Amino acid sequence: MCANDPKTTTPDGTYNGRFWFTIGGEIEPNETDMQAAVRELHEETGLVHADVEFGPIVWFGSCDLVLSGTLKRLNQKFIVAHTNSRHISMDNFTESEKSVIERMEWFSLDKIKNHQDIIYPVGIDCYLPDILEGRYPVEPMNIDLDKKPESKDNQSD
Repeated sequence: MCANDPKTTTPDGTYNGRFWFTIGGEIEPNETDMQAAVRELHEETGLVHADVEFGPIVWFGSCDLVLSGTLKRLNQKFIVAHTNSRHISMDNFTESEKSVIERMEWFSLDKIKNHQDIIYPVGIDCYLPDILEGRYPVEPMNIDLDKKPESKDNQSD
């Protein structure tokens, strides 16, 4: 998902510009991780549970972020999800998602590695090769969600 929301900043108020991130959202009361994953996937892509084969939780981490002007502690878990569907629908977005999500797109690992925009979590290109090869960690791996993107001035062409 590609968002452009100047009200999404680091805790010190830094806005890093347009960014891409994985599907996800808050777990609702009495909802399991998997129920939340199925619901969020449907809300944010239109895919239903039958369209997707879920794997394990492979990564987790926490970070602080200002969302719509409110400082929040995000505790994230990343669940493997495989699909053969290429169709993505933005029809089920909330009003707040509609106001900040510019577009959605499937990315290959090469596209992630070579993309000019920021992709969160920073470093996902280093974590993904094992997952794409089916080499899942025995226990979910703690990844650094506070890792900052490189400045565009410091990135090589």
